[in-house]
Amino acid sequence: MDADPLYHIKQLFHRGSYKAAIDEASDQPLTPGGDAALQRAVYVARAHLALTPPAISAAQAVLAPFLALDPAPPAASAAAALAAYLNGGEEAVDSARDLVIEVEGGEVGEEWEEGTVRALASTIFILEKENEEAVATLNEGKGREDLECLAILAQLLLALDRRDLANSTYQTAKRLGNDSTLVQAIEAWIGLKTGARPLHQAYYFYEELYQLPAGRTPGVLASHAAAHLLLGHGEEAKADIADAVASGGGSDANVLAVATSLGDVEAQAKLATTTHPYAAELKAKEAAFDEAAAKFAIAA
Repeated sequence: MDADPLYHIKQLFHRGSYKAAIDEASDQPLTPGGDAALQRAVYVARAHLALTPPAISAAQAVLAPFLALDPAPPAASAAAALAAYLNGGEEAVDSARDLVIEVEGGEVGEEWEEGTVRALASTIFILEKENEEAVATLNEGKGREDLECLAILAQLLLALDRRDLANSTYQTAKRLGNDSTLVQAIEAWIGLKTGARPLHQAYYFYEELYQLPAGRTPGVLASHAAAHLLLGHGEEAKADIADAVASGGGSDANVLAVATSLGDVEAQAKLATTTHPYAAELKAKEAAFDEAAAKFAIAA
């Protein structure tokens, strides 16, 4: 079997080392010229969009030569739709729907593109809070056998408190690629949600990423800190958050969420300006408290 020419870029992207993934591709031309060139460009564009804040113009510049093709590759169009959505373009939601329909059955684009289109389209749907549509998109067609789609699905199911279905998704992913970084990541996410022994497995996964070159990204540090916090290692968790802030990750929503859990009032104020689920949960609890408090009057 031939080695995957994009192996290192994919590994870095899946670990959340987005800047390193962009750098890894810098010695290769990001211009149309075969399937590998398209896949490389799409990963680089996605890495730009995954930064905090997303580098939308950089992603669009990478995709432009591919979008100029006739017809434009569906994977490049899907990445462009995500860039447009992050830039405030609501029409990107309908564009994503159209692209999913276009690639169904594998009649348009390369075989791998359906999975990529579903992964990118579902990301838009999740951001739009269209969770049912995201689940359907990830569960149909090539989505059932694409590790990226399964990873997004598992993460979404955990966010919806459907740990049973997330576990089922993990078992499916494990059958497809037991040694994959994405499969290990799914196991770690479930571990953070479950606690007990699986939590220790999650810690070991993030510890391994933490020790890798370019591994101490804001996302990894936040997850490493979360594992420490859940294991009762408060000081270690605070050290991770301090490292994340010192390395420029102070605006990362996941860093802010863990810092808030550690009692950082300033981080909580910043978190409230984001769309992070924990921010929404805190806002709902504050509203419930205010409503309950309003029912009681202080005796004169």
